[in-house]
Amino acid sequence: MITAKIDTKNINKMLNNLIQYTDGFITETKAQQGYINRKVANTSVNAFYQYLDGVARMHPGMLHHVYEWGEVGNPTARLVDLDIVSSGRGSTISAEFLQSQTVKDGSSEPFYDKAEVMEEGIPVVIKEKEAQALFFEIDGLEYFRMGPITILNPGGAETRGGFVSVFQEFYNNYLSQVYLKSIKFYKHFESPKEYERNFKKALKGTGASGVGKMTALSWIAKLPGEDQIGN
Repeated sequence: MITAKIDTKNINKMLNNLIQYTDGFITETKAQQGYINRKVANTSVNAFYQYLDGVARMHPGMLHHVYEWGEVGNPTARLVDLDIVSSGRGSTISAEFLQSQTVKDGSSEPFYDKAEVMEEGIPVVIKEKEAQALFFEIDGLEYFRMGPITILNPGGAETRGGFVSVFQEFYNNYLSQVYLKSIKFYKHFESPKEYERNFKKALKGTGASGVGKMTALSWIAKLPGEDQIGN
């Protein structure tokens, strides 16, 4: 019988390196899951602020209440703040209305809770404080009235639920269907070029597991998006 022995030592080494490299890559990617979730959350908040300002400028009657008086769409005058709670499985974004600090023309003090009151459509009752009658002006005409005045829609009919509508539209549709696609976030996951570039190095070298972990770190660091929340 004629026989020949095939030496698979080098092949086995390459296979073991491949397994170690891939295992290191996967292990480090899983370890960085919390960071990835936070990055997505931070990115979403920054994108939402821009989205909100843009919608507000186009539809001021709908969102003027979440800005200081006369500052609709101004990033520095928002009366809403988004907060992030992240975990290994994802992030929760919550919105909180801030108190107004500016005074509307014709008033003497801020309407502190105007964002919340107008968003929820809470009626406002105006009463005399020290004067015997209320004074107000409509279309250049001056009026005096004794007794309280009830304003059913203090911000106008459009403001009620206006912010919630924009918030839900952004997080339920726009973020995943438009924004993340526009910054090529999904494409980065679909083609891990860092993994491919170091593939040959890992097969023939030593310390394949460490190379896999470093490759994962480099790949994740290049994910499109924001690491911190700005304006």
